[in-house]
Amino acid sequence: MYNDFLSKVRHLLVALIAMLAFAPSLLLAQGDASAGSRIFATNCSGCHGADGRGGERAPDIATDPNISSMADPDLAGFVRNGVAGAGMPAFGYLGDDGIRNVVAYLRQLQGRTGQVKVTGDKFAGRSLFHGEAGCAKCHMMHGEGGFMASDLSSYGSGAPVKRIRTAILDPATIVTPNSEVVEVANGAEVLRGVLRSEDNFKVIVQTEDGSFHRFAKSAVKVTYTGHTMMPADYKSRLSERQLNDIVSYLVLSASKIDPATAGNKHGEQ
Repeated sequence: MYNDFLSKVRHLLVALIAMLAFAPSLLLAQGDASAGSRIFATNCSGCHGADGRGGERAPDIATDPNISSMADPDLAGFVRNGVAGAGMPAFGYLGDDGIRNVVAYLRQLQGRTGQVKVTGDKFAGRSLFHGEAGCAKCHMMHGEGGFMASDLSSYGSGAPVKRIRTAILDPATIVTPNSEVVEVANGAEVLRGVLRSEDNFKVIVQTEDGSFHRFAKSAVKVTYTGHTMMPADYKSRLSERQLNDIVSYLVLSASKIDPATAGNKHGEQ
């Protein structure tokens, strides 16, 4: 009888330990990607790039399948403890909430946010993206397009349809520290571009021609516009059908779903 009791206690302890080990995954799934984007911009983008696709000092963590396939607790562990010998510092001082938010934002960069269903026409959406809608002027899609805004090649993979639609129709909701348009007054000269990096000492801005401009923060006045370069008039420019088509192009191209099996009916998402 006593041995049976001890056995049950051991099983209970094992189950409790397993639950505690798995708890970070549950908590990380509820992270605030918006808050994570600000932490990422300050602590991570200097090495990994503003879009997480790598830089001179750190690798791509947005599209590398070896990274995106990791479980949330594993990613959190790398953020918390760093990577010895690889130059990756430990960010344990961010706390559980901060780490959880960074992982949530990284999942957003990776396009891993769940399964979605679409009803638009992928091929019509591609034509709009690279044509009438003008998305490709700033966004890259599988090697085609511009470079001023984020690469959307994997953006639609798992991203909620509602969020994609909102990002298109109300771009003010997707302003991040690395996508906001700013005006930098350097004496009589005013330069307008996308804020790529900022700290207490410097400001780096990218203009529409692709050039990067670095300023000493103490020598310039920075005006934050609160919006990105994305047009704010898609609500009037795009019909419901066209919007559905563009969303379908983003989702199906990223997730590599066969549009023939996904359906090409036009309708509300």
